[in-house]
Formats: sequence, C-alpha cells, structure tokens
Amino acid sequence: MSDLQIGLSGILTAQRAMLVTSHNISNSNTQGYTRQSSVLAARNPTITSAGTIGQGVELVKIIRHKDDYLNSRLRDISSSIGSASIKSQYLKELETVFNETSNSSLNNALASFFKGINDLSQNAENMSIRSTFLENANTLTDTFQRIVGELDQMKTFIKQSIENKISDINTLTSNIASINKQISALKTKGIESNDLLDKRELLLHDLGKLTNITVQTQNNGMADVLTPGGALVSGTSATSLSYDIDTSGNLSITDSNKVSKYIFKSGEIRALQDFYNTTIVNYDKKFDNLAAGLIKDINRIHSEGVGLSGGFTNIKSANSVSSTTAALNAAGLTITPSSGDIYITVINTNTGEVTKNKISVNAATNSITDVKNAINSTTSGTAGNITASVADNKLQIGAAAGYKFNFSYALDPNPGTLGTSTASVSGIYSGQSNDVYTFKALGSGTIGQTAGLQVEVKNSSGTVVATLDVGSTYTAGNTLNVANGVSLSLSSGTISTGDTFPLNVISDSDTTNLLAALGINSFFSGTGASNIAVDTNISNDVSLIAASTGEVGNNTNALRLAALQDNTSAINNTTFADYLHQIASSLGEEASNAYKSEESYTAIETSLENRKDEISGVSVDEELVNLVRFQQAYQASAKYISIVNGLVDGLLNTL
Repeated sequence: MSDLQIGLSGILTAQRAMLVTSHNISNSNTQGYTRQSSVLAARNPTITSAGTIGQGVELVKIIRHKDDYLNSRLRDISSSIGSASIKSQYLKELETVFNETSNSSLNNALASFFKGINDLSQNAENMSIRSTFLENANTLTDTFQRIVGELDQMKTFIKQSIENKISDINTLTSNIASINKQISALKTKGIESNDLLDKRELLLHDLGKLTNITVQTQNNGMADVLTPGGALVSGTSATSLSYDIDTSGNLSITDSNKVSKYIFKSGEIRALQDFYNTTIVNYDKKFDNLAAGLIKDINRIHSEGVGLSGGFTNIKSANSVSSTTAALNAAGLTITPSSGDIYITVINTNTGEVTKNKISVNAATNSITDVKNAINSTTSGTAGNITASVADNKLQIGAAAGYKFNFSYALDPNPGTLGTSTASVSGIYSGQSNDVYTFKALGSGTIGQTAGLQVEVKNSSGTVVATLDVGSTYTAGNTLNVANGVSLSLSSGTISTGDTFPLNVISDSDTTNLLAALGINSFFSGTGASNIAVDTNISNDVSLIAASTGEVGNNTNALRLAALQDNTSAINNTTFADYLHQIASSLGEEASNAYKSEESYTAIETSLENRKDEISGVSVDEELVNLVRFQQAYQASAKYISIVNGLVDGLLNTL
C-alpha cells in the first residue's frame, strides 16, 4: 500500500500541476492575470532502521509571480497618465472652442470690428457704412458670448464627468472591500487566494488611474487604500465619495456627508477638478479682461464724440451707483472713476453759440449727487440751459428748448473778442493734456494795418507757445497756426495792449472716465465677455454712432477709435489683437505640453508593463513545455502503479 501511495502522490501532484499550467494557458490573454506556478516538495519519509524511505511528492504551494514595487509604480504612473490624458483632451476641446483658424474666430471678429471703424472714418456720414459697422460690432459681441457660453457648457460636461468618475471610485472601493473580506476569510484557513488577489490588483490599478493612492497590505491579507485626504478603503469598509461646489464656484471632493474634503494629487479626477476650478476660470477671466478693456476704451472715446445730430437734448446713464451719497470710486461701478475734469459743451441751436462748462470731480469724496449739483452750478446750469438730476441712482441730463449738449473735446469755434476784433478758432487740439491758451495783444492798433502788431499766446504754466503777427502783413480773416493743431483767425478791428481772451484746449473732455463708468453716450453695454453688447440706442439708430467731435460730419472721433487698434497699452501693455494672440499661444503651448506629458508617461508605463510581463506574464510556449513535463510525470507515476499492481498480483497468485 505504501508503494501504491507513492505512485498515487505522483499522479495527483502531476495532475494538479497540470491544472495550474492549464489555468495559466487559459488566462494568457486575461487582463491583470498573474502567472502562477506549482511548488512541489517530497512528502515526509518513513523512518526505518535502515534509514528514511521516501513517501512520494506533494503540491505544497501555488505561487503568484509578482513584484509589488512594479505594481505600485504602475499605479502611480497610471495616475499621472490619467491627469495628463484628461488635460490634453480638454485643452484640445478648448482650442476647438477658441477656433482661431476659422473665419468665425474672435480674432477675425475683432479685426472686422476695427475695419468697420476705419471705413467709418473715411465717410463718417454714410448710413450704409454705419450699418455695416454695427453688424461687425454685433458679430464681435456675439463671438465673445459664444465663447463664454461654450466655456460654461464645458464646465457642465466636466462636472458630469466628475460625477461619473466619483461613481466609478465608489464602485471600485466597494468591490475592493468585498474582495478584502473574501481574501481574509481564506487567509485564516491558510489558503492563498491568487485569483482574488489578481482581481483586487486590477481594481487597484483602475482606481489609481482615477486618483493617486497608496496601498498598505495587512497581515490578514486585506489591503487598505489611502489618499492624502484620508482612507478610501479600510479593511472591509469603503468610503463613499461625493462632490461639493462652494459659494465661489470651486468644486471639491468630499465624503458622502460633505464633511471631509479629499485632496487628490493626480489622476483623472484631479485633472478634471483643476480644469473646472482653474483652467476654464483663467481663460474666462482672460476673455473678460479683453472684453472689459474693449468696453472701457471704446466707451471712453465714444462718450466724448457726437453722432449725426451733433449732441443730445436728454440723456440718462445706463449704469447705476450703489448709493447716491457714496464716493464715486466706491459706488459699485465696474469702471472705477478717478479724479479729474469733465467738460460739457452746450450749444444754442438758434445762434450756434457754444458754452464749455468744466466740472471738477474728486472721485474719493464726490458722489453722483455732488456731480449733479456741480452740473447745475455751471454757467449753462445756472442759466437753465441744461439741468441734471438723479433718478434710480442714475445721472440724467436734459437741455432746455433751443439747446443741446455733448461731451466733445472740440475747440470752441467762437471763443470771444480781442478788442473789437472777433476771434475764430479751428482745428483739433493735439496736445497731450488739457490746457488753457491765453491770447494777449502786444501793442495797440488795427488788425491787418498797424505794422508790428502781435498777439502772444501762453499756456496755463506761462510758457509762450506762439507769437502771431497780425499787423500790416496779415490779412484780416486769414487763418494763423498757433500750436498743437490749433488755428486762429481775427476779423478786422482794433486792439489795445493787454487785451486778452482765454481758450480751453482739451485733449480729453473726461479725464475721470466717469462718463464711461456711468454708461453715458456709450457704444457698448455690459461689463465683460458674457454680457458685452452694442448699446440698445445705437442698435436702434446708427446715426448715434459718435464718429465726430463738435462739428457734425468730421471723422476725428472715428480716428481716435481706430487708433485703439494699434494702442500698445490697451491691455496688459499690449494691443487688443496681441493680447488675443497671447491667449491663443498660451492655450496652444499648454495643450502641447499636456500631450508631451501624456506621451512621456505612456512610454514609462510601457516600459514598466514590459518588466511586469517578464515576471508576471504568461508565456504559452513555456507553459506547454511544463504541461508536457507534468504529463510525463503523470504517465510515469501511472506506469509505476501498474508495475506495483502486477507485482502484487503475481505474489497473490503464487500464494
């Protein structure tokens, strides 16, 4: 019987080894499967006086060929690939939203907008050109709003993706906890659960792609899954995750009770979280900055110009202050006003007489009520030719019958008289700052007749800017160049030494930016990319487009607007177009870097996978050799039993 037991042990052991080998062959293409092998050992021998006699063979263990370090590195790399892959994917989608290469790009819309302004400057009174310019402006604002809308839609999709991946995490951690329980139950019985360990390792790898994890194995075979924010799996317990969006719009990962926050360092969820909280928000801000800068600069210049009517009889600000008594720089206006001067030009429509009214504003102490009172206290306000009021926290200015007003920086064409000579001024002041030119007669005599008769012109600091010869070499009524684009003509008449008249020369009729802040005579409405639009009044009447300054039909304000296209200090010390190109370049560079990172991590993963396959992978050829080896052992053991059986039969027959 002992002889038969030895043969039987050989058959059973060979059979079981063949089962392990065939199991390897069957799972040679199974993802996550780890190659197993049989460990054979001699059974305990029988002790005799002659020595020990062997009792055959037994299968003592089935081992998994694994490398825990490689598995850990693969989880880490998988997490990094998850981050880079998500970032690359969504940055490419963001490039599609930006769509710089298409005809409908923001860059083309911006270029068409300024082309419309340039066309308008060529023929400021042409209604067809004005209508085309309006369409170009609408295309620009629509493009801004389209991009913002698509960015918002991307955030919605990303939030949904985060929801789905959190659900995947919860499913994975629940399954890991369940397998932990099975492995532990078998471990207490001294049984190695190789296939369950493979399943758990595969789940851990999938989990590592979603978020970075650290795995700690207990003595009972269970695996704890840890993150910097806390444990996802502890023994047979799994933490259920959720998400929360705070009042500032930031999305965070929490437990299901929204008590603890989980901070992930890498993985798909971290990349999605970063894209939701940072990337889209940053690009949104960049587009907002561009739109806000465009709104401010276009409105600042537009507010100082006039349309085809030459002025207004009534106007009300589009934007309201938070309080009628609040300081202007703290009144809740999107554009913060500064201290300076505002000029309101009032025109008598019957006589053409022009009155320039200066309102000095201290943005730190003056409120909108103070501005109203200052307007009513000007020469025109006191005369009742214009009246300011505040309604619904908005400034309203109205003109009396027979008068109109504007905020133009145009020169007063009829500034007064010098002696009995009437002065007429023309041109566009090109100086860098607002000033007052004082014209003073040097000598007495008759304009155009008295030899050596001169008029001296000084600026407000007392510097002589010009000395004009109005004596015998001058023909009354002719135009004389003064300085900085200002010209003067004097009618015939007499002057005396010391006769003077002042002339306000204005390069900016609103140095406070209060008109743009309040939305008075604006071209654009809105505060940023999400709500930028052409002002309703202009949409309804293109004649209100303020292409001129002072005299109706000139193109000076359109030229100022057109010059914004090349203004290198328009936004972040660059032009609007260059700022837009910087956004596109930054996005392209970011997308390229993300793609390169994904490629780099993928190459590392491939290298680690190859090393893992060398240790844990199944070679069918090798397993077939093992199968033949164990088959021969099985056959030999069977032959041995047959021989022993023959010997026993012979012995019995002899007896």
